Amino acid sequence: MLDRLNLLRHAILDLNLTAFLISSTTHLRYLMGFTGSNGVGLITSDQSFFVTDWRYREQAKQEVSNAEILVAFRDLFAALKDRNALAIGARLGFESHHLNFRMFSHLRKTFPHLKLTATEYVIEKIAARKTAAEITAIRRAIAISEQAWREVLPLITPGVEESAIAAEISYRGRKLGADGDAFEPIIASGWRSALPHGISSHKTIAAGEMVVIDFGFLVDGYPSDITRTIAVGDPGPQLRQAYEVVREANRIARERLKPGCKGKEIDQLIRDFIAAQGLGEAFSHSLGHGLSMELHALPRLGPTSEDEVPPNSVVTLEPGVYLAGLGGVRIEDDALVTETGCDVLTSLPRELICVA
Repeated sequence: MLDRLNLLRHAILDLNLTAFLISSTTHLRYLMGFTGSNGVGLITSDQSFFVTDWRYREQAKQEVSNAEILVAFRDLFAALKDRNALAIGARLGFESHHLNFRMFSHLRKTFPHLKLTATEYVIEKIAARKTAAEITAIRRAIAISEQAWREVLPLITPGVEESAIAAEISYRGRKLGADGDAFEPIIASGWRSALPHGISSHKTIAAGEMVVIDFGFLVDGYPSDITRTIAVGDPGPQLRQAYEVVREANRIARERLKPGCKGKEIDQLIRDFIAAQGLGEAFSHSLGHGLSMELHALPRLGPTSEDEVPPNSVVTLEPGVYLAGLGGVRIEDDALVTETGCDVLTSLPRELICVA
């Protein structure tokens, strides 16, 4: 993790900052190894500080080895002030997407003479490129997900509630060794499958319906994110056609993903293909996103994304078609971007599965 801190120090220098405040708990884990729920980090050109409250003093000793640990008895920023960690007039960058207004106000009150600078995606850009260990964790999360899928698939039958399938997925992932769900599983059937991010409900799955299953697990903080859509019985010609369009869109995305392409370019390629099939208005979300310790990370693959896809990044490819009142289809894979193209990490079948 020292290399990550050094990369952050280079970024701090490029931004003409004196120091950088880390407030995201996910980024604290990424940079310092801390897995608790309360803390901040401070990085300068030659020092690293981690501050937490008394509840985590022993945990911090076990997890944080690359920073001086400060235990706060009043508040986190007061501990930094007592340590004289920031000089008057220092230029401090902070994570604008993660530092809430209450903490920002308290920071400004504690250090009234600092020059505060809002930053965006500084750590996220560092985290986009994965190490071999990070890729191994994601592969393990995917392997657990795929085994859980194989175990749960026979349970999806008419008369079963969506929430029951969601519970089975979570249980089996944990039993197979996952640290937990990467997010709450989405099981959406029938008309609800046309909700791109509908939560699992107590709706009963019925014959003739599509069922969208979006799920993933965590291993060492890294997620998988997979979607498959199945049919319970015969879904009818319109939904079968939608399924084949999405399946082909997924294939094109896997074939065309390569390092250096812009997120908006590959998104537009797939959007144009779906539109050419007469279903353009039915694709209502971005093509995909990066996977890091944050589930939705850089690079973003969407209509406005200027992000360039770097080698050694891991992204989702998740085209979908949603027909209101009828049903929806999404097929999502996780792919490792290589020096020349991509290595698709997910191996579940993409052909339409019809269960009785």
